[in-house]
Amino acid sequence: MAQWAPQTQTGPAPGVAFGGFWIRVVAYILDAIILGIVGGVLGSAAGSAGSGLAALIQIVYFIGMWGYMGQTVGMMPFGLRIVRNADGGKITWGNAVMRYIGLIVAFICIFIGVIWVAFDARKRGWHDMIGGTVVIKQ
Repeated sequence: MAQWAPQTQTGPAPGVAFGGFWIRVVAYILDAIILGIVGGVLGSAAGSAGSGLAALIQIVYFIGMWGYMGQTVGMMPFGLRIVRNADGGKITWGNAVMRYIGLIVAFICIFIGVIWVAFDARKRGWHDMIGGTVVIKQ
């Protein structure tokens, strides 16, 4: 007699929808515009030191917004929120840091890790998998 493993849930819980690929792309573009303006101002004012500071601000922005609010400014208009994949709870600072590291990996691999969102049943990119997170629509 064959043993059947319990099936894991691939769809959202009742009343919960995952944040899809294109809406997440638009949210990221909004964040990139905000960070680009800050970087441009700092780069113009302080040269290479300003560019280095802009890079640091980007890291602090993403990790800080994810860890503190569970979303960035770009995600807010679309009702997107990052939660723990395991239980849907608020992400920890560790999740936020690992997610940012995963985002770097996802971008370095010719964006395959980000494009993965379009094909994953739970709309998770490599950065979500590495960080133990999922993006939901509220």
